Amino acid sequence: MDLSIISVYTGGVLTLLMALFHTRFEKIFGWNIEFKRVSERNTKILYTIHLALLLLFFGLGIITIMYADELSKSTGLSFGLNIIISLFWLWRAIWQVAYFKPDKKSKLRNIHYVLLIIFILLAVSFGVPVILSI
Repeated sequence: MDLSIISVYTGGVLTLLMALFHTRFEKIFGWNIEFKRVSERNTKILYTIHLALLLLFFGLGIITIMYADELSKSTGLSFGLNIIISLFWLWRAIWQVAYFKPDKKSKLRNIHYVLLIIFILLAVSFGVPVILSI
């Protein structure tokens, strides 16, 4: 098995793990309490965006695993998909550092660093087939 296909499978599994993590957001971040302070419209918008992202992650994870061979070749459409997905996770890693700076006393500090590592791994996982195809 070559590095490209291992990389794509890794990206697919990590994407599914991110989707599973997103299913726990309501409990982890206390949304039932936090969203009481937000207008009903904004609560609905945030839930809708979150649900759409959750469905997207599950879909991408499943498609990545089902079509790992095609994505690992990174030609045609799979080249473009790999670039877009890799750039998305790279952006998310940068955003994690720039926007979600953890408080030194925060209980979520460890989650911050774990997520940063996962985002970088995801960017690399989808980027490897692109680099190896050039």
